[in-house]
Amino acid sequence: MSADFYFKLLTLVLFDLMFMLAFFILLIPLSVAKKASYAVMKRNFKSYFSNPTGYVFLAIFVLLTSMAAFWPHEFFNANLANLNELNSQITLIMLIFIPTITMGLWADEKRLGTDELLLTLPATDFDIVIGKYLAAVSVFSVSLVFSQLCNFLVLDALSLGSLDAGLFITTYIGYWFIGLTMIALGMVASFMTNNLTLGFVLGILVNAPFVLLQYSDAFVTQNEWVGFLSEASMGKQFADFGRGVISISSLAYFLMMTIVGIYLAMVLIGRRHWLGGKDGESLLGHYLVRSTCLLAIAFAGTLFFVMNDVRWDYTENGTSSLLPQTKQLVRNLSTDQPVRIEAFVSGSVPKNYAQTKLDLISYLNEFRALSGSKINVVIHDGLEPFSETADIARETYGIEPRELISQERGALAQEEVILGAAVQRGLEKVVIPFFDNGVPVEYELIRSIGTVSEKKRKRLGVLATDAQLFGGIQQNPLGGYQNIPPQQIITELEKQYDVIEVDATSAIDPSSYDVLLAVQPSSLSQPAMKNFLDAIKAGVPTAIFDDPAPTLMGQATPIGQDKRNPFPGRRPPEQKGDIRQLWDLLHISMPGKQLPTDRYYQPYVVWQDYNPEVRLRNLGAITKEYVFADRFTPGAPEYEALNNTVDVTQDLRQMLFLYAGAIKKQPGYPKTMTFTPLVTTGTKIGTITLQDLSGARQDQQRIEAKRQPVYGPSGGAPDPFVLAALIQGTPPSVAANAAQAETPADAETKDGEEEKEAESKKPEKSDGAINVAMVGDIDLLHSVFVQLRAQSADSSEMQIDNTNFLLNLIDKLAGDDEYIPIRSRSEPIARLGLMERLTESAKTEGDLALREAALNAQAQQEQLEKELQKPLEDLNMKINTLNARANQGGEIRPEDLREVQALQLELAQRQADVQNKQRAAVQKIEANLQREQERITRELNRKILYYQNQVKTLAVALPPIPPIVIGIVVFVLRRLKEREGLSKDRIIK
Repeated sequence: MSADFYFKLLTLVLFDLMFMLAFFILLIPLSVAKKASYAVMKRNFKSYFSNPTGYVFLAIFVLLTSMAAFWPHEFFNANLANLNELNSQITLIMLIFIPTITMGLWADEKRLGTDELLLTLPATDFDIVIGKYLAAVSVFSVSLVFSQLCNFLVLDALSLGSLDAGLFITTYIGYWFIGLTMIALGMVASFMTNNLTLGFVLGILVNAPFVLLQYSDAFVTQNEWVGFLSEASMGKQFADFGRGVISISSLAYFLMMTIVGIYLAMVLIGRRHWLGGKDGESLLGHYLVRSTCLLAIAFAGTLFFVMNDVRWDYTENGTSSLLPQTKQLVRNLSTDQPVRIEAFVSGSVPKNYAQTKLDLISYLNEFRALSGSKINVVIHDGLEPFSETADIARETYGIEPRELISQERGALAQEEVILGAAVQRGLEKVVIPFFDNGVPVEYELIRSIGTVSEKKRKRLGVLATDAQLFGGIQQNPLGGYQNIPPQQIITELEKQYDVIEVDATSAIDPSSYDVLLAVQPSSLSQPAMKNFLDAIKAGVPTAIFDDPAPTLMGQATPIGQDKRNPFPGRRPPEQKGDIRQLWDLLHISMPGKQLPTDRYYQPYVVWQDYNPEVRLRNLGAITKEYVFADRFTPGAPEYEALNNTVDVTQDLRQMLFLYAGAIKKQPGYPKTMTFTPLVTTGTKIGTITLQDLSGARQDQQRIEAKRQPVYGPSGGAPDPFVLAALIQGTPPSVAANAAQAETPADAETKDGEEEKEAESKKPEKSDGAINVAMVGDIDLLHSVFVQLRAQSADSSEMQIDNTNFLLNLIDKLAGDDEYIPIRSRSEPIARLGLMERLTESAKTEGDLALREAALNAQAQQEQLEKELQKPLEDLNMKINTLNARANQGGEIRPEDLREVQALQLELAQRQADVQNKQRAAVQKIEANLQREQERITRELNRKILYYQNQVKTLAVALPPIPPIVIGIVVFVLRRLKEREGLSKDRIIK
């Protein structure tokens, strides 16, 4: 076992020891000031554990908690190393277990007649009640410690040491507080009867309402009452503990309920004083009023702490709490009109969405606790697609159930899942139809809150270019035209910005836009290019994406090619502007060349010999021109391929550039400007021209021959290529032009009206400072990366952060950088590593078997083809021999001619027979292969199920063993002690 396991186990043991020490310290003043209470507590505690029956109940409790935690299939389906399944059942388990502890607290005393003895002691009713209560709490605490240690060992083994100890300990603290409250209420039932069975039943009945309120949606139809009643349940109040959070409101709820229960027990034990006899006066009404007032005080006190909640997150990575940036954004919200968040969540979700659901509920509770009256949160949890609440979500907000493919024991299954929310403030509304598991829930929520709260969104201008981000049409290679769908990145940007398409053929007003996005500006005409450059000179922050070889976005014109004609035959295409005007303004260039015969400059396409995705290495489509950038890129600079000193890229995991170009500073880069690389390659790099790529026609051998490696001085490692950079400062040329522009207005000599119109179209003057991001690829904006981001939460999937890179970049340029750390938040999640390893091992064996079966089938087909082709080859040889004789001038006899004709006819017949036989044989081979694949898949499912059942059995069977063993030892010692001092002839054998 690892050192981390022993450290966590030591942490858990130390916590238990400190807890016990604190409990004993509290008992010291009790033993001094309340000797009767201490004596009662000691007597009841010893009597419980001196009897083997107590250990039987303890073993049953441990068994039930282990079964609830690990036996449900949902535990393996969620694949999370936590106690979520036990959390959902713990109140029901305690509803049965706690009455077994409390049923005899007073009923036993009355049954045995020792109650009168206790009541005649020199002690108050409070002394007796608190002694009984502390004894029951001690018994329950011991039971909880057994369950805690056993479940910790199981979970840590399943998670391969990645268990979150803080979350685990906090969860058991919550269990303890549930027990405190239930024991106090169960005591009330015990003081009402002298029958053990009736005491057990009454204990269940007293606690049941506070447990069953969690399921109020089963008997209440109005959503407002469902929310109110469920919040009053023990399960809902425990929920914070189950997420690793200790909140004042939850503590207040349990402590207030405990105080009420203890007080009611004191009232019942003292009923001999106030019940009255024949001549006495009953004080029942008096104590009813007092109890009612105490309940009102408890309710008011709990409500006060709910409205003024304080929360502490004890998870290892703070996964259940909001980031400081999120908290600050919430605090800055105005209070004139509250934000309302209404969430709709399915009861069951696939395992790859389990963490998303957990995060959604956790963060919504955090928003509720943090904001006070600024944010009203309503959570509809446990929904079914056909429920009434699901209909409300569908009709009111357009939140539809989404069909998801899940994997259960290796088999695919389809289920409908609701996981959406609506954020409203006044007339403003943002609907999140579905929380994808690759997008941080916290980011989606706070962005939506910010969007409905802002009085005016910032404006993002997107240049109209050949990239056609808003969609359009293009000529179909097969004839006619086809639609180009809008890129999904526009939809993502519209969630935060007011996105407007900008026609650069007219002057761009800098005051109209907070930031510009230019995708493939090299396709702009010369007038449009001039207007675009004027906007940059005017200081408009701009994100530029330009690509020497667009691949996924093939409708865009490459930098070095003529502009494509969208309507061939109607009019010639418009001439492109010179992109090097933009590069000269930024004092950058792209490595490449321009031959005398080339109309435009031809930037090189960058390649890199690095592919971190092992599963994709054998796919021919993933070539060296697919440039990956992550923290493991070989030969990357000290600050890594993704610059960890700039907030735009410091939290990104991986980026992928397709057939991208490089960016470099021009010689004599001005000191008044800064060039900050954002993304770079490693050192195993080179270049290739677009012409060579196009001429090779996907022939990888020809492409490899055309690739030109790049070397450094003396053949050493080269400097990495820069793929994206942030360029800021004042270009010398812009500064000079700005100085020359400061001329008197009366010096102008042009025609008045024309001059005024021209001046009105010019950008506003600025100090010449530019703020530009330059990226050498446009394919990273394609919708496929938006979709990949939405599904990339699982660490076993590709985690490409191209979309996050663009959103971070736009936020950085627009000055909205408070969303950047929230968007990139990604904490490690403790998963069932052992099950993943066993499942992966089984899948690997299955894949090998499938591959072997496919190879065998292919070999059989090849062998069959050889056998069938052999007779045909013999016939062809005879025909060719006769034809060769005729071609060489040899004599062809009539019988030879007839033989050739007969052979040709026989060849045609045999070819038809061979084709039929081959078709039938191939069908048989394919059917056999399919049956073999199905058999292997079934075997894989059985093996995975076998592993799960083995783990279930061990996880449930082992934990009850320690208390049973201790119970047996206690029983043996007790029997031996009973025989001490007895003569052998008196012992019954």
